[in-house]
Amino acid sequence: MMKFISGVIDEMHQVTWPTFSENIHNTTIVVITGLAFALIFGAADWVFEQGITWLSK
Repeated sequence: MMKFISGVIDEMHQVTWPTFSENIHNTTIVVITGLAFALIFGAADWVFEQGITWLSK
C-alpha cells in the first residue's frame, strides 16, 4: 500500500499543471459552449412546442 501511495506522489510531482491564464481560457470556452448548447436546445424545444400546440388545435 505504501509503495502505491509513494508512486502516486511521484507521479503527481511530474504533472504539468495548467497556468491561471490557461484555466481562464478553458473555462471561458466551456461556459460559451454551454450557453450555445442551451440556446440551441431551448430554441429547438420552443419550435417543437409551437408545432405540437399548432397540431393540437
